[in-house]
Amino acid sequence: MWQGGGKTYLIPSEEEQARAVQCIIENVSQVTLLQFYIEILKDPEWLTLHHFGIGIEIRNLLCFNGFSWDDITLDHEWEPITLAAIRTISENAP
Repeated sequence: MWQGGGKTYLIPSEEEQARAVQCIIENVSQVTLLQFYIEILKDPEWLTLHHFGIGIEIRNLLCFNGFSWDDITLDHEWEPITLAAIRTISENAP
């Protein structure tokens, strides 16, 4: 559990986080993830600025694939999990 800003949310285990990263890698095209990577290189805040687009899509993807995290947890976790997926793809790109 983590508490801050008057909100408490569950911090998923490392295993759950790894499963979520894999879920993104399996369901978002490599081309799209590499495009995100390029945008983040130009502007490190790019992903954060797309919370109400990409963030909602990632949250929905995780929920659809069985991650039953509450909204506060999803709000806090979608971005670092997406970044981990982007990092994994970019490190393994040809």
